[in-house]
Amino acid sequence: MLRLLITATVAGALAGSLCGCTGVLCDRLGLRTVAFAVAHGALAGAALSFLVGVNSIVLGMIFALFTALILGPLADTFDIPIDMVSMTLFSLYNALTFIFLILSPGIVLAAEKVSQVLWGSVLAVTLDYLIILSTIAVLYALFLVILWHRIAPILFDRRLAEAEGINVRAYTYVLIALTGLVVVFTLRITGGFLVFSLIYIPASSALQLSENMKRIVALSAVLGLISAVSGVYFSFFADLPVGSSIVICAAVILLVASVAGYFRRRSLMKIVS
Repeated sequence: MLRLLITATVAGALAGSLCGCTGVLCDRLGLRTVAFAVAHGALAGAALSFLVGVNSIVLGMIFALFTALILGPLADTFDIPIDMVSMTLFSLYNALTFIFLILSPGIVLAAEKVSQVLWGSVLAVTLDYLIILSTIAVLYALFLVILWHRIAPILFDRRLAEAEGINVRAYTYVLIALTGLVVVFTLRITGGFLVFSLIYIPASSALQLSENMKRIVALSAVLGLISAVSGVYFSFFADLPVGSSIVICAAVILLVASVAGYFRRRSLMKIVS
């Protein structure tokens, strides 16, 4: 039990920090619905696996990564806002998920497996999973640190960044792909229905506490980490689903951050006046 708790804690810390960073970047780049499409792509892939009899995790990852890779090119090729493309795929994947589940043999077994994809499970956390998640976290951090001087102008103003000669489209595609990776590997802990919460709630909390973009990204990562770790412990001791527990902890942190942000803004207004 102790080993399982430690493994889940490390996985939660990595997933929470990754989701925190991703939430801020998605918000600033107008990619808020990308996570919805990617997560439900994973759900559709998992549902299809029950129909064809292959590994649900592998097929779910293939669907999710494929979605992340085609979103940007589809939006640019057909000149459609990426949010509209994302929500179209989101709806399509929902429909396909239910169709695949209805057609799948052994619906009871399928329902048990799908529940892990929908709500997450600490039992799905393995050593290989931790290694992959750690690798993604390191690559993500290196990407942000090394290329922050390019990413920051894009987050501030896309048109101004283009005028400065920055390849905004290429960086956006890379960030969408990274978002897809983060969502895919966070699904095991939070599940497909709750992964959005771990992405956007820490980002909302960080926005209450600072106006500096670099600090907001760092704060969001830290708050995501705290939300995930506290949620893992809460789920263990309260015997509740881990994904739901993480979201509850993240919501409590958002409430505290909102109150702190309110008083911080009031004090700043008094200083200015």
